[in-house]
Amino acid sequence: MIKLFATDLDGTLFRNYSTILEEDKRAMHMLHDHQITLTIATGRSDNEIQEIFKLLNLNGNRISQNGSFVHNADGELLHEQTFSPELSQTLYREMENHGINYLVSTKDHIMTKDKNDFFKKYEDVFFFPLVESQAFDTEIGKTIIPSKFMIVGETDEVSAVQAELAKQYEGSMESYLSDPSCVDLVPKGISKGTALDRLLKTIDIAPEEIAVIGDSFNDISMFQMTPHSYAMASAHPDVKKHANYVVEHVHEAVADLKTKGLLG
Repeated sequence: MIKLFATDLDGTLFRNYSTILEEDKRAMHMLHDHQITLTIATGRSDNEIQEIFKLLNLNGNRISQNGSFVHNADGELLHEQTFSPELSQTLYREMENHGINYLVSTKDHIMTKDKNDFFKKYEDVFFFPLVESQAFDTEIGKTIIPSKFMIVGETDEVSAVQAELAKQYEGSMESYLSDPSCVDLVPKGISKGTALDRLLKTIDIAPEEIAVIGDSFNDISMFQMTPHSYAMASAHPDVKKHANYVVEHVHEAVADLKTKGLLG
């Protein structure tokens, strides 16, 4: 039987960065009614996950920034990992030297050095305003503690920078194409799968008792944990091949679990 259901947000439960289908909301409540724990695992910040739970009028576990932070349903922080001061400063210089658009995530904020017109259009994607700071040069790794760098732009551009940095800093960080226009850089060892495994060990649930769903490369580590893995039909083919099932909507995955008698 399924005891925990983990879902990605953008491109999965969350459509067009702003809406949740009514059918998906009902599916989440049906899981709750079957006493199945809901977990949101996303590249977004923890405060944004909390807003999603408010929209659903539900509660659950929170895996944010691809696993850099893990909170249980009681709000307890189970894991936290940020970049070291030295690597924070190094990656900041890389962003600047490449002349690319980037954002810096800390535990509580998404920050930019310059809230220009490019980033103002992206600001609508987030639940909270971007924080502008002119102090990156002196405060990165000191008072500004990065847990994630986001490289933002056209897919070809961000993928090229990802490939270069991934090779150069292979032993120090992980990188994920979390969206066609965004690459996430996080500390080494951080992934949704690792975070979900940490969570499961605290609540005595086995991997075969969970179901997961997502649409991007940063969801593959979750797919690999359980036979009950679902990829969105809109996902890249290289993502879909790692999941056991493909669906158009989250509620279809929940309906499939119910049909198989796995919801209790």
